[in-house]
Amino acid sequence: MELPTSPLERVRVRSDLETLAFAQSQVAQLEDALAEIAAQDDRVALLVQLPGLGMVSAMTLLAAIGDVARFPSAAQLVGYAGMGAAVHDSGLTRRTGSVTKAGRRDIRATMVEAAHTASRIHPHWRDELVRLEPRLGHNKAIMAIARKMLVVVWHVLTHQTADRFSDPARLARRLLTFAYRVGKANRQGETAAAYVRRQLDLLGVGADLTGIPCGNRPAIPLPPSRLTLTKPRQ
Repeated sequence: MELPTSPLERVRVRSDLETLAFAQSQVAQLEDALAEIAAQDDRVALLVQLPGLGMVSAMTLLAAIGDVARFPSAAQLVGYAGMGAAVHDSGLTRRTGSVTKAGRRDIRATMVEAAHTASRIHPHWRDELVRLEPRLGHNKAIMAIARKMLVVVWHVLTHQTADRFSDPARLARRLLTFAYRVGKANRQGETAAAYVRRQLDLLGVGADLTGIPCGNRPAIPLPPSRLTLTKPRQ
């Protein structure tokens, strides 16, 4: 059923649609530029292995963190993000409260969004939510998971290692999604499967993985690993 519209209303609708189309084209151009940059930065591949972090959110974190060596410990990165617990000290009593929020809002927002996703789809973080929620409530439990995930971010960037909670098959699927996202041209012609294998070898995991599970579809074959043994996780 079509609603009657005046000539002025039709012009406004067309103008809004053209504005939306322009905005979408601008977003697409920005994402293409980000994909080109992401393909050249190995740190992005380290971060997208974590549930809830994609190309854009990983690059948001990297832009905010800079060189992770600036933070000698994970606790310092947590404090920089304003995700540490505030301390109330009267001289007689000392107690901790909610997060300080006196830090990088972009890091907090990115990690909270990642925590929401991780607590739904990843077994470890789903279990963490089940454990924490009865005691803290949902919002505080999500913030606690976000803080724990930021600690993981520090470890994978500092040690350039695989997340100790990751499963090689799940990690391969995430790397495959990222490989498709950056595009073959930005991978210098490297196939998606070859890219996944190279990243797995750099992380020292999945040496015995022969294919990337794809749900109901046949697994995508992986090239042989160059690793003779899987390095122990740190």
